[in-house]
Amino acid sequence: MAKEISIFDIKSYFQGKASSKKRQDFENEKGKAFSFLRKRYDSLSDEDIEDIYQEAQSALYLNIENGKLQELTCPFSSYFLQICNNQALKIVNRRKGIKTKQINEDRTILNDYEVLEEKVDELYSFCMTTEEENRKLRLQLLVRKIIASMTDTCKNILHSYYWDDFSTSTIADMFNFSNADSVKTQKYKCMNKFRDKYNELKGKIYG
Repeated sequence: MAKEISIFDIKSYFQGKASSKKRQDFENEKGKAFSFLRKRYDSLSDEDIEDIYQEAQSALYLNIENGKLQELTCPFSSYFLQICNNQALKIVNRRKGIKTKQINEDRTILNDYEVLEEKVDELYSFCMTTEEENRKLRLQLLVRKIIASMTDTCKNILHSYYWDDFSTSTIADMFNFSNADSVKTQKYKCMNKFRDKYNELKGKIYG
């Protein structure tokens, strides 16, 4: 299994210090991004896609420089394709005359009345007891531990579906599955593996 791209690798790449192997890894990520954008947005020209890729790289660099991105909690492909997707949405929506609202650097929403997840958590935590807070924290740590132990395929699918809220058809385009049904089949297998690992570890986490 290929080693995941790390924050150190990204910094080295932007500083021109990456190894030839890592430079090739980033070229492969560029190919994934171009393939995904061509499949997902047929109204975009090759020039548009090149511009989107450059803007996404700039956003990635800034996220690291300003300390917003200090640790990757998902595969690099998922994170970078999310940025590319948001950059593409800006162009598509601008041409359609739709006003978008940007949250942070890497999440775009269209609904001004959408409640931010972190705000919901803040309200929820205000009502929680210390025991409930500790249980929620242990659950979050358990989920992250399980996801980190899974294959890249499962990491990509689960993060894209549950964290980034991509549809199975979009995930198929992102990671070169034949169709959405193939993603659903693989997602089902990954969830079974997740459940098995959860049942194995929950006793150690919860005591």
